[in-house]
Amino acid sequence: MLTNDMLLGKLENVLKAITTTDLGASRLTPAKQQLFVRTVSEATRILDEARRIDMTSHTHDIDRIAFGSRILQAATEGEAPTGEAKPDFSTNKLESVEVIGISGITDSTLEDNIEREGFEDTLIQLIAERVGVDLEELFLNGDKASSDPFLAKTDGWLKKAANLVQGTTDFDPTNVEAMFDAMIQALPKKYLRDRSQWRFYVHWDIEDAYRDVLRARGTGLGDTAQTTATQLAYKGIAVVDSANMPAGTAFLVNPANLVYGIYRDIRIEPDRQPKLRRTDFVTTLRVDCHFEDENAAVVGKGYTG
Repeated sequence: MLTNDMLLGKLENVLKAITTTDLGASRLTPAKQQLFVRTVSEATRILDEARRIDMTSHTHDIDRIAFGSRILQAATEGEAPTGEAKPDFSTNKLESVEVIGISGITDSTLEDNIEREGFEDTLIQLIAERVGVDLEELFLNGDKASSDPFLAKTDGWLKKAANLVQGTTDFDPTNVEAMFDAMIQALPKKYLRDRSQWRFYVHWDIEDAYRDVLRARGTGLGDTAQTTATQLAYKGIAVVDSANMPAGTAFLVNPANLVYGIYRDIRIEPDRQPKLRRTDFVTTLRVDCHFEDENAAVVGKGYTG
């Protein structure tokens, strides 16, 4: 068994391998930062499909340029075209906020793994996977008016989406397909060009209810939905469950429209707890989320099943 001093010495060597010390702060080296950010992004389906921006400052502009009307017109020989279509310019802004996390790793786990080759990467991946799950929760459910201090750090995608449909008011709250239809109808049709690029991100109860609907039809698709983990779709749009989606809630969006940023200054610092036979790794980073276009997203709430 390693003594406390031995464990501290080995931890110090690990931290030296993955961080650079500047003004007393242990920042991840560029290579380890890339591993951390990549692992965060791959931790959940939504973050993996969304657009990540590696921020080089605390703020970042998301510029959008689009033509709101037809730009082509009939050409007549000898006559100059009339009128001019001017593009619409708009900007959303990422404004990073600081979040901090503590990941406790027991001495037995450290003793079993610290001598192994590549432990530095294993440590980063262990922390980053949990950070990714927590960031998805913040980016989905963030609300500056929340009583939860973590969720109050920033407004998330569900809060910022421009379109909302509500059970009872807009659809039968017991009918999952009626919910999906109401969400499609609420989306401005200019956005829904390629349905294969869109997603219904849903709470698991909605995905489960839709499987039951398919099963009740007594078709081959129903059998497949009931007996396999096959990807479901509704009218050509994939139905994807998310552990961080609130109960009774669905989110219709093209994931390329979901933007989140992670500022490059990522810190991991050990906090030894010898009496507890544990080392806490304190992770600090700055993040934010927004849409490229919040009008191209619909939130459905109030499904009761």
